Amino acid sequence: MNSRASVVYRQGTIAALAVGVLLVAGCAGESAGEQPAGEKPAAGAASTAPTETPVPSATPAPAEPNLDDPSSWLIDYTAIGPLTLHGQLADQAASTTAFTTTVQDGCPWVTALDKADFPSIWLPDPAGTGVTDQIVLQAWGSEATVAANSPQTSAGIGIGATLDQVTAAYPDIEQNDGTYAPYYSLPDGSGHWINFALSTAGLVDTIVVRDTALMDSEYCG
Repeated sequence: MNSRASVVYRQGTIAALAVGVLLVAGCAGESAGEQPAGEKPAAGAASTAPTETPVPSATPAPAEPNLDDPSSWLIDYTAIGPLTLHGQLADQAASTTAFTTTVQDGCPWVTALDKADFPSIWLPDPAGTGVTDQIVLQAWGSEATVAANSPQTSAGIGIGATLDQVTAAYPDIEQNDGTYAPYYSLPDGSGHWINFALSTAGLVDTIVVRDTALMDSEYCG
């Protein structure tokens, strides 16, 4: 090979090598600028990923009491099932289709709701106001018979519960002296009470919801 051809050959080789170096550098630069899949952006980098707005879950509506199943009714500080403290007596009767409604002989101010094998419910209105000032649930000496069909508190206390069950459910319940026996009163802190009385067998046989820690000894006396 003559000297001129040798020079041209070397120049072509050098140019080819330079192009190769530029191509490699360019690829390396592109790789360095790419974000590997699955990795988070570096700190301070703006994220282009769309953000999702959480959808609030719907709050379920409270279950309505089953008027045909008093055992499903809840005993609360202001109600027993559909029967409400300070509710109109005329309206209460429409909510108790599972019971027979009668007025007590000798004391017409007491509306009684009765159903076989269920506790009896009395709605006394001694002042004749037409308003329920207390709701009385009672077993009439048949605690064991009606216990399975009794409304209950949220802690599971109803007719037929033992004193140990009551005090275990409500450790701070107050004991009061009644005319014939002690009774137990549970306040809600807002002027409402659930009162429990026990039979001689030691089982809850009367539950009274009212605005005072009091169990009347007589309703027709």
